[in-house]
Amino acid sequence: MAKKFEEIKNDLEFKALQEIEGLDPVDLLKQAGGPDPNPDPPPTDPPPTDPPPTDPPPTDPPPTDPPPTDPPPTDPPPTDPPPVDPVPKPADPASASHDGFLKEIFGERYKTMDEAKSANIVGALDEVDTLRQEKTTWEEKLAAKPKTNFANDEVALFNEFVKETGTHDYGIFKKINSAEVATMEPMEAIITKYVLDHPEQAGKEEQVRKYFETKYNVDPNQVDAADLESNKVPMVADGATAKKALQELKDKLKVPEVADDPSTPKEMTPEAKATLESGWTNVGKNVSTALAKLSIPIKDGKEPLLDYEISESELKEMADFVKGYAVENQLELTPENSKMVSTMVYNQLMINKLPDIVHSVFEKARTLTEEEVHAVYANPSPDRNKDLPPVAPIPTQTDLEKQQQEIFDAEMKEM
Repeated sequence: MAKKFEEIKNDLEFKALQEIEGLDPVDLLKQAGGPDPNPDPPPTDPPPTDPPPTDPPPTDPPPTDPPPTDPPPTDPPPTDPPPVDPVPKPADPASASHDGFLKEIFGERYKTMDEAKSANIVGALDEVDTLRQEKTTWEEKLAAKPKTNFANDEVALFNEFVKETGTHDYGIFKKINSAEVATMEPMEAIITKYVLDHPEQAGKEEQVRKYFETKYNVDPNQVDAADLESNKVPMVADGATAKKALQELKDKLKVPEVADDPSTPKEMTPEAKATLESGWTNVGKNVSTALAKLSIPIKDGKEPLLDYEISESELKEMADFVKGYAVENQLELTPENSKMVSTMVYNQLMINKLPDIVHSVFEKARTLTEEEVHAVYANPSPDRNKDLPPVAPIPTQTDLEKQQQEIFDAEMKEM
């Protein structure tokens, strides 16, 4: 956008041009769109003229001329002088000084005053300002460019976590990534490290906690205060070791940077793309079928408390995501890639649906009778709210959990 005269007239570069000897500042002001400092004067009435002369009074007649005589002899007409070579005009020392001054300012761009006068200097200044604005715009766009090819940095970091640990549980990654390891309680660090090493215990952190409270004998309800601090000594030492391992893992998790000039990904042929889309379409359908109902268990329950159903629109969106994500990233159709994408979808689904699931569990619990509570929740003691909690054994999978795991593994193999 062209700059207005009010913006240009205060520009330092424009003022410097006006002060160059030999450049007409009036002409520069006109080029910049300013007012003419020497406008033509307004027309005025012509000055009054003298009155016409009156006839003079009559006078005596003039004397008569003498009689004509013979004309005197005339000289011959003069001849043209011979041509003379023009004398060269001496160089103007001021002009040479101006040319040197221009060269000092503009280099080789304007070599003479005539070139500077004929140049559209105001337009050049305006073009420079436009280019500066465009440069700033492109720098902002480059700064906002995503650093990876993933949807966001957290997904890219989760991908690095899976490659580093082989663990596909998003909840474990979320806990480690969001935690301040240095300030973690020793027991929290021990539990997190244990679940990281044993992914099958994900979601059973309370059972794992009771196991370690028993192991270190640090349950405040079972041990008096005098012995509690002594029993915490080995737990604090093991907690420090666990925190060191967790911090080392967290330090390894870095968002990969895209190269400055990444090579163009190999474009798939239409046939290869169609084959990949067909294969991952089937995987997407299998994933949506397997996750159509989420079985929600309850601690020590004989069977799932409820089956949370996913809507048809969400299942279709899930299947489309699996196909689109895999094709866009050109993932080879392998069991490892299928399991990775399926686990990612399952973890994200559980996170998104957690508030609704908790609400469904609450509504379900409100409708249970006392007999139904006994049938669902395996605690036959009539004084169950007063008795002491049993010593928790080493966490193991129940028959129902093993059966659910086998069904899930079988469904994943069919993909």
